[in-house]
Amino acid sequence: MEIRLMKIKDLAAVRALEMELIQEYFGEILENKWEDLPQEWKDNLGASSKRFFLTYVQSGLSFVAVEDDEVLGFIFAQMVHKVYNVENMLWVENMGVHTYFRRMGIGYKLLQACLEEAKKLGAELAHSAIQPDNVPSIMLHKKIGYFIDRREIALLDLKDGKKHRH
Repeated sequence: MEIRLMKIKDLAAVRALEMELIQEYFGEILENKWEDLPQEWKDNLGASSKRFFLTYVQSGLSFVAVEDDEVLGFIFAQMVHKVYNVENMLWVENMGVHTYFRRMGIGYKLLQACLEEAKKLGAELAHSAIQPDNVPSIMLHKKIGYFIDRREIALLDLKDGKKHRH
């Protein structure tokens, strides 16, 4: 198995895997059936969407785990600047491993490769987006040395003018 930087040619395989994993996750938490969700909404999900894939590939911090030209896993990351009083912070948006290949150290190797490259590029801090109920991901990040607390992220859609109160 090889861990390498993600390339544009990986789009189809990475998109298929990311959507499979998103569907697996949403299948457990959504009241609606996946098939009933609007296609436009599904098309915009994930870091592999048309809107974001190129940004992550160009970041030089997104990797794939490949064996025999098959993508077994991925990690989407980029550098963000001047956040949390830090000049350069690695932002890990999403990572996943095909269900058949889990518990084989692939996620660990992907995250390690990403962290090592981020250090070379001057990252001072790494932030990973982890769902609070994703115990395997929490354990992986703790194994690597991440500090994890129980904070939830608060988000506000600034494009939706109806939600702003004066």
